[in-house]
Amino acid sequence: MILEFEPLSNNFGARLHGLDDGRVLDDGLIDELRSGLIENGVLLLRGQEISPARLVQLGRAFGELEILPEPDKRHPDHPEIFDLTNVRKDGAVVDFEEPQAVFLRGTERWHTDSSFREIPCLCTMLYALEVPESGGETQFANMYAAFKSLPTSLRNEIEDKKLVHSYVYSRANNPGRMDPMSPEEESKYPPVTHPWVRTHPDGRKSLYMGAHVSHVEGMDLNEGRALIQEVLAGATEERFVYQHVWQANDLVVWDNRSTLHRLRPYEITERRRVMHRVTVAGVDPVV
Repeated sequence: MILEFEPLSNNFGARLHGLDDGRVLDDGLIDELRSGLIENGVLLLRGQEISPARLVQLGRAFGELEILPEPDKRHPDHPEIFDLTNVRKDGAVVDFEEPQAVFLRGTERWHTDSSFREIPCLCTMLYALEVPESGGETQFANMYAAFKSLPTSLRNEIEDKKLVHSYVYSRANNPGRMDPMSPEEESKYPPVTHPWVRTHPDGRKSLYMGAHVSHVEGMDLNEGRALIQEVLAGATEERFVYQHVWQANDLVVWDNRSTLHRLRPYEITERRRVMHRVTVAGVDPVV
């Protein structure tokens, strides 16, 4: 074995050792990375300065990279990198109600990335350049464990149901005003439907839901949304959650197929938080 995976907390997530800066990503190393992600759900690589080019290279070890919505937030030299930051291009920190801050505060809702796509993403990598002294943690919830722990009656109720995911819906429900999407951009992201319970290639099942979900297909709108909130509350109990306290030069990778995540609040108008995000495209539909 080339890599070592040190467990984090709640039997969920692992700190990664052995992936030294500049190490060649050969087939054996890539296979271990992919297997480690499936097994642990969240991987932490700590204390390495990672250039944008290296971040893209690490992302491509897991697959093809997505180009995300919101063109103004893409890295100028590497469009695969999404700049998640509360710092404007002029170097000033955002105001609370401006669209950039609204977008970031929207990620304080539990979600899984790119579930609004017909084939959602595989995983996300987030690299910390600058972090606040307090707040701004990221929480991850284990959807394998959450599904297994559902009461039998609730599990039976949702197992054959489908959820409608919509980027336009989730964007409109951000906590404030955002700049409107162009009709061309909006047309790229029509609503899609996925099973509420996802079955993985190894036979395990997990919940597949989050803030991009608009409603339950075939249910009364209000009843369906109440059911979503009931399941979400149970699925994100503390026993299923790993909270990551960021340090500069942390890289965290998470499996969007089997986890939810959210940003925790911080002084968004006072404390700088600068992150680079890369999202790896999925290859399989949700079944």
